[in-house]
Amino acid sequence: MTELTSDEFVSLSKLQPEERFDYALEKIVENGELWGLFGENGWLLLQAEEDACLPIWPSESFAKAWEKDDFPDCKPKKISLDAWLNQWLPGMEQNKTLILVFPLNEDEEGIMLDAQEIRECFNEQITPSE
Repeated sequence: MTELTSDEFVSLSKLQPEERFDYALEKIVENGELWGLFGENGWLLLQAEEDACLPIWPSESFAKAWEKDDFPDCKPKKISLDAWLNQWLPGMEQNKTLILVFPLNEDEEGIMLDAQEIRECFNEQITPSE
């Protein structure tokens, strides 16, 4: 996986949430990995009204930028796409954890989906229709 240049980072930061979501799906499938934040108490979960929500990013750079501002005690941690699809999503579906895809900061959130919805998005990305 290649690191983002500062120009790419700035350019991606200006995308709307829907565009960032599409970019994230594409890059996660292409690189076979995604990133979350991990701290002393485990994986970072946010509260979204009544629901727990796991933020994810397509690259370590964006997870690191978010962690630095909002959660300095957490560090970016990689999750393989295979583990995400086969272990994480079934568990998240069972305990009704939502997924927040590619948030930038408190003002510019990402797209939030449940585990079943995001599985369908990944399946479409992995096996696009002809």
